[in-house]
Amino acid sequence: MHHSFWHQRWQEQRIGFHLDKINSYLSKYWHKFDVPDQSHVFVPLCGKTNDLLFFHQQGHRVIGNELSTLAVQDFYTEQQLNASKTIISSEKNFQGQSEVTLWSSPEVDILCGDFFALEKDYLPDISVVYDRAALVALPSEMREKYVEKMLTLLPKKVSMLLLTLDYDEKEKQGPPFSVTEEEVYRLYGEHFDIELLEVADINEESRSPRSQNMSYFNERVFLLEKKLLTGSC
Repeated sequence: MHHSFWHQRWQEQRIGFHLDKINSYLSKYWHKFDVPDQSHVFVPLCGKTNDLLFFHQQGHRVIGNELSTLAVQDFYTEQQLNASKTIISSEKNFQGQSEVTLWSSPEVDILCGDFFALEKDYLPDISVVYDRAALVALPSEMREKYVEKMLTLLPKKVSMLLLTLDYDEKEKQGPPFSVTEEEVYRLYGEHFDIELLEVADINEESRSPRSQNMSYFNERVFLLEKKLLTGSC
């Protein structure tokens, strides 16, 4: 999807994907990640989610990535945090995005720019990835490229909490897009051990207006652990 789509969504505040509270699956399953204090957590396509502060409150360093400057500004303003800004890349990509800017505060860092323009050097040694809204934000033709890029950014040992949606795409157009359990295994199974933690069939009363009349609407929660290759440390 072109960058202009997401920039327009933020400009028009059509951000139904944003939650005003900590995601319930995150608070429910974070205990699964036995990582030391000050471990680094990466949140791709983070928007202005409150989940970023959750990781800080757990004693970890968190770094998000978000395309929209407006979303990043809103996060720091709404959370009353002071952030410095440093341009760390000014190379243009195929969609014309010209720079990646690091917004940094004692609580949360955010790399503002195209996910596909990130380099491994921009990220510290990541222990956990939290993907609530990244994979499902991408159409099918981009999801494989997203996973390939993610693999270039991650260390040999890393865990991931992945949240997906599953619905009949003949009944609704994304984003967020439907990502089946089979697709998760196809995209990540070669490199990660995958555990399905929960499947929730969301009843009509709890759905967004766009999803009210759909035949089914499922949320899935996955725990992924990077496979260690033979001879790896």
